[in-house]
Amino acid sequence: MSLPVLLFSACKKDDDAKEEESIDFGPAPGFQYRTGNNLPMGSGDPTDWVADGPWNNREKQLFSSLGLSLDAPQQTDTWHAGVYPNQSDAAGGFTFTTGVNANKPAPAGTRMMYVIVDSKYKELHRNDLLQNGVRMTFGPNALAAGALYRLYYVCYVPGQQVYYRSHGDIKVE
Repeated sequence: MSLPVLLFSACKKDDDAKEEESIDFGPAPGFQYRTGNNLPMGSGDPTDWVADGPWNNREKQLFSSLGLSLDAPQQTDTWHAGVYPNQSDAAGGFTFTTGVNANKPAPAGTRMMYVIVDSKYKELHRNDLLQNGVRMTFGPNALAAGALYRLYYVCYVPGQQVYYRSHGDIKVE
């Protein structure tokens, strides 16, 4: 009887490893369309730029340097974020912007760390910033054309708690 259990356990572990080899960008088109003025445009992936459920091991490893649990309860009405334009022209670049809800301000000392990865979790950009609302412009050719990328981010107080974690996908033409 223990043999089938071992086989099932091995299959489950292989399934988990396969799941984490590459990113599932969600329903087509896999990103949220935004104009150059940061206005919504058409349909998109409803899982982008909203509070995430549990992260897989590869996603958690991106933020292991924080030394904080990424499974803590989130304050989902505190932050908002997005990338525009999305889809972007590689030669034109794009802007990543975040903000804090004025009616529910972030705790003092809150920071935001973001990581941009390719479809295989290869890290391309990383930054850790004081979170009071961020606007970062990525210049021409910051990301190669013809691909989807994922931007993961967490808002946290160092040494205390992660308050919010999310992701959004970026399409570069």
